[in-house]
Amino acid sequence: MMGFRVVVSLVSLLALPAVASDKLIQYIEYIGADYSAAVVDGTIVSAAEYAEMQEFSSLIAEEVTTAPTALQQQSAQLKQLIADKADEQDIQALTAAMRQNVISAMPSIPVPKQSPDLKRGEALFAANCAACHGATAKGDGPAGAQLDPAPTNFHEVERYQARSVYGLFNTISLGVADTGMASFAFLDEQSRWDLAFYVGHIASKELNTSTVPDALIESSAVKDLLTATPKDVIQLYPDFGEALMSEFRSHPERFFQAKSKNPLVIAQQKLQLSADLFSQNPQAAYDQAVSAYLDGFELVENPLGTINAPLRDQIEHSMMGLRQLLKDPKQKAAVAPRIAEIQILLKQAQAELSDTQLSGMNVFLAALLILLREGLEALLVVAAIYSVAVKTDKAALRQTVHIGWISALVLGAATWFIASYVIDISGASRELTEGYTALIAAVILFYMGFWMHSKTSAKEWSHFIQSTVQNAVSGGAYFGLGLVVFLAVYREAFETILFYQALWLQGGEQAEQSFIAGIASALVLLAIVAVAMFKFALKLPLKTFFGSTALLMLVLAIVMAGKGIAALQEAGTLAVSQLNLPTISWLGFYPNTQGVLVQTALLLIALVYLVRSRKG
Repeated sequence: MMGFRVVVSLVSLLALPAVASDKLIQYIEYIGADYSAAVVDGTIVSAAEYAEMQEFSSLIAEEVTTAPTALQQQSAQLKQLIADKADEQDIQALTAAMRQNVISAMPSIPVPKQSPDLKRGEALFAANCAACHGATAKGDGPAGAQLDPAPTNFHEVERYQARSVYGLFNTISLGVADTGMASFAFLDEQSRWDLAFYVGHIASKELNTSTVPDALIESSAVKDLLTATPKDVIQLYPDFGEALMSEFRSHPERFFQAKSKNPLVIAQQKLQLSADLFSQNPQAAYDQAVSAYLDGFELVENPLGTINAPLRDQIEHSMMGLRQLLKDPKQKAAVAPRIAEIQILLKQAQAELSDTQLSGMNVFLAALLILLREGLEALLVVAAIYSVAVKTDKAALRQTVHIGWISALVLGAATWFIASYVIDISGASRELTEGYTALIAAVILFYMGFWMHSKTSAKEWSHFIQSTVQNAVSGGAYFGLGLVVFLAVYREAFETILFYQALWLQGGEQAEQSFIAGIASALVLLAIVAVAMFKFALKLPLKTFFGSTALLMLVLAIVMAGKGIAALQEAGTLAVSQLNLPTISWLGFYPNTQGVLVQTALLLIALVYLVRSRKG
């Protein structure tokens, strides 16, 4: 859940300040890269290097005293492995895991404000570094001859494989304690990035990078490639990982200046990458298949649905089926044909959408349907709960409802802004947010539905009247109902903005009026539904009102449960077993075993309760 992850990141940030994180990454990478110069086959080959390993492991232990427990345990393990003169492979595996833990605890990673300039980095190296590291960066400069440990030779492939550009940037910025490596913090930040990219590309500049897939040349990959080592990327992409990292370090402008692609092009490229990865790295292939849908096809589902709904449903069903095949070792032979089939369907969709432009009428219909589809369910929840507040004459509950939906809209817009301009939020994270919020809302709605229905039984109704309506809706219920309002609106707000953003780009300037008219029409229709529902509810007798509202909440809980399960499946978090049944999205019914079982179980529980309460 995105909100939960943000809280965790903020807590981690308080426990692990940014400067401490930079130092940790520097120390951890340094040990991983230089350990082989200190210990070989359990024997110390350089007393100075080994002393440095011990010192840095102690510094790491000091830095992680307020860090999460797992990182503290890894720090203690690293110190012990160094004391035991363990194998280099064990040290590198542990330092790689520690580096990932530190990076994952940081809410954001500093990124160059513009594409690094290797020519400028080369000039900076000659002026500031060549005296120690040598004119050709082989660690043989005259000023470094007496240094122990010796200056880094940036041509050493083994050292190159274990260092990230971000780690190099930190070393340049902070220096290395008790060595000849001084801090170059007096250089501006962009200059330090230029320098880091220059020294970081030297060992791989002769590599052939023609094998790098186009799907991986994108600006969203910058942060991951900044913090990854070449060894990390090679493990992820055995066939072209080395070439990918070389291309990133040698030609960073291709990534930093990469233009936004048509979502269908993204889907096609990521599916091809999934096919290429499948034989050697099934999990990476699965991740790319998930991304092909969430970061590609899903963004054009709505406009495609206004033109050819059956094609949209066929592609969605096929892409879900592909993920199921990728998880089943017995279905390996079926993967390639399924990907080829989806590629044909995506090309057909691309032709029908005319690449990027949509007609004014299609833009109008898409804008209308997006808000109706995403907003109607939330509106029903808000209207039902607000009707309870008015019917029971509880001003505090009315205020709670307003706080819930307003704060959800504000947070939804803020989430979109952060995702667009501050940090990258993937399609998978978006679906996880929607999935978890839907399931939480379903649980609360289910409980509130039973609570409201209990007021309609003879015994409870008598007690309800005696205790007066004003006292029936308790403070605890306020929080529960307000939380449902917030979750129901927030889970749709962020995604609705993203869908509208994609539609705006596809429609172009000539469809702006149609776009605005579609949104306005949807708002009018939603307002009409809200007013009609509100007035109808207020005319009902109080007992009937509570009974009908309870049933509505139970139905909405079952619908949200189905949508929550589907969202987690789309994010690749939950397994999916498809059924040969039609999709009924407005009921939250998606043809897969997991969702059907959950909804059926909730329906049976509700029916058993309603039957027993009626008999009672």
